[in-house]
Amino acid sequence: MRRILPWVLIWLCLLSRVSPAGERVFSLRECLRLALSRYPALKAALARVRASEEREKAAFREHLPRLYTGYDYRRYRDRETLTTPFGSYPIRGREEALFTVTVKLPVFHGLSISLRHRLRKLEVNLSRIEEARTRQELIFRVKEAYFRLVQAEREVELARKSLERRRAHLRDVQGFFRQGLVARNQVLQTQAEVQEAEYRLLSAENRLRIAASRLNLLLQRPLSAPIRVKPEFPLEPVNLSYDQLLRMALSHRPEVKSAVLAVKLKEKELGLARSRYFPWLDLQAQYYVRGDRPDLSENPYGDRENLWVGFSLRWELWDWGIRAREMAAVRAEILSRQALLREIRDRVGLEVREAYLKLLAARKKIQVARSALAAARENFRLNRARFREGLADTTEVMDAETLLTRAQTQEIAALADYEISRARLAYAVGLPDLPRGSPTPPADHPHAEKTQAE
Repeated sequence: MRRILPWVLIWLCLLSRVSPAGERVFSLRECLRLALSRYPALKAALARVRASEEREKAAFREHLPRLYTGYDYRRYRDRETLTTPFGSYPIRGREEALFTVTVKLPVFHGLSISLRHRLRKLEVNLSRIEEARTRQELIFRVKEAYFRLVQAEREVELARKSLERRRAHLRDVQGFFRQGLVARNQVLQTQAEVQEAEYRLLSAENRLRIAASRLNLLLQRPLSAPIRVKPEFPLEPVNLSYDQLLRMALSHRPEVKSAVLAVKLKEKELGLARSRYFPWLDLQAQYYVRGDRPDLSENPYGDRENLWVGFSLRWELWDWGIRAREMAAVRAEILSRQALLREIRDRVGLEVREAYLKLLAARKKIQVARSALAAARENFRLNRARFREGLADTTEVMDAETLLTRAQTQEIAALADYEISRARLAYAVGLPDLPRGSPTPPADHPHAEKTQAE
C-alpha cells in the first residue's frame, strides 16, 4: 500500500493539469518555462553568446607562443656554383629540401593583442545583453498572449451566457405572445437579438482560436493544438515610485547597457588603431634540417641540421596617413555612439513614463468597470422583473442585457489590460517582473496629490 500511494498521488496531480475535454491546462509559469526553453529566437541569442565566448578565448590565446612547422622541396635546372679565380665549386645540388620547426612568441605589438582581447570581452558582454533583451521581450510577449487568451476564454463564456439569457427571454416573450399579452413584433425583435448573440458568440470563438494560436506559436506548439490556461488575474500592484522605476530602467534596460558598451567598444577600437604606430617585436626559435634529397638524408654542401634563436622587429614608418584617417573615423564614430546613447536614454525614459501611466489608468479602469458591472446586473434584474409584470417591453430588457454583457466584457478587458500593462512596465524597466505594492504616480500626474494624501 505504501508503494502504491505515491503513484496514485502523481496520477492525481497529472489529472489536475488536464481539463475535462482532455486538454492540458497551462499556468503562466509553465508557459514561460516552455517558451524560454523552446523559442528559436532565444536559442539563436544563446548561440551568439557561445560564439562570442569562444572568440574571447581565442583572443586571449594570442598572448601565448605559437608553434609552426614547414617542409619545402625544390628541384633546380642547374646546380648552383661558386666561381673563383681558382675554379668553380658547386654549393648546392639540383635538389633541395628543408624541414623547419619554429616557435614564435609575441613580445610587443603596440598593445594590439591586449586591446583585441578586451574588445572580445566587451563583445561577450554585448551578446549577453542582447540575449537578455530577447529573453525579456519573449517574457512580455508570453504574458501578453497568456492574458489575452484568458480574456478570450472568459469572453466566450460571457457570450454563451448572453445567448442563454436572450434565449430564455425569447421563451418568455413567446409564452406571453401565445397568451396575447405582447405583439408579434416583440417576438421578431427578440429573435433578431438571439441571432445577434449567436453571431457575437461566433466572433468570440474566432478570437479565442487566434489567441490560442498566438500562445502556441510562442510555446512552439502546433498552431491548431488545443490549449487551455488557468483563468487567473493576480492583480499584483507595484510598490516602487515612478522615479525609482526610471532609475532602474536606466541601469537595467538592455538597450542602455548595449549603447554604453558600444561606446566602450569604439574607444577600444581607437586604441587598436593607435597601436599601429608602435613597432612589433617577436621572439623566435627555429630548428631546421636541410638536405639535397626529399627525405633530407644527405647534405654534402653544408650543415644538415641546426638551431637558431633570435628576434624580429617590424615598424611601419610611412603609410600616407592611413592610420591617422582611421583614427579620425573612429573618433567620429565615438561621438555618434555617445549621441545615440543620450537618445536611447531619453526614449527609455519616455517608454517608462508611458507604461507607468497606462498602469495607473488600467488600475483605475478596473474600479470603474466593476462599479459599472454591479449597476448593469441590477439594471438587468429590474428590467426583467418589470417585463414579467408587464411594466416594460422587450426592447428595455434587451438593452439591459446588452449593457450587462458589455459591462462584463469591459471588466474582463480591464483585468487583462492591467496584467499586460504591468508586464509592459516590467519590460520597460528591464526586469522580468516587478515587486509588489502600490504604484506612486509621477509628480505632474493629476492624481499625484490625491495618492500621496491617501
